[in-house]
Amino acid sequence: MTRLTPLLATLLLLTGSSANAASVADIASTKSTYPDVIPGPGLPTLAELNLTSEALYTMTPNFQTRSKPEFSGRSELYTNECFTYTTANVDDVIACFNYLESIGGNTCGIANTNVQFCYAGTAQISGSSIDGPSAASLCSDVALGVQWIFTYCNVNGQVGGAAAANGNGNLIVGVENIDW
Repeated sequence: MTRLTPLLATLLLLTGSSANAASVADIASTKSTYPDVIPGPGLPTLAELNLTSEALYTMTPNFQTRSKPEFSGRSELYTNECFTYTTANVDDVIACFNYLESIGGNTCGIANTNVQFCYAGTAQISGSSIDGPSAASLCSDVALGVQWIFTYCNVNGQVGGAAAANGNGNLIVGVENIDW
């Protein structure tokens, strides 16, 4: 027998509904589906982290504060920017943010000027080096670049932009539409 949640049972009682309780419960227990969160090359899999795509979509983001922008060996600062020509759903972007935050102590590196860190739904999170063929930061610092983008470049739930990884003006994090 299907068990009703307390809220559904109360609603049925209050409305005097004669609806079949099992069919109402079946509707209420229909599982939402979430797009797959796919880590970039060389990063831990969701299984290795004991995570699921659903968990990354439903967890509360662990927002962080950016450090003082002292970029390694660079006197100029990268100017973060928002994109309107390529955007992704903010929920997809935040799922990737949650993934990157969950592997925060790992290194997110670039060996050949450009790499994909995460894909989810309509979003791709990439990284590029603006000063040479390689760059690296902690994945939590890459996540802070993503956080800046979804905080300041969110237009009606669509997000796109580029921001320096926290503390590293050489590693630029991009949020774009996967089909771009």
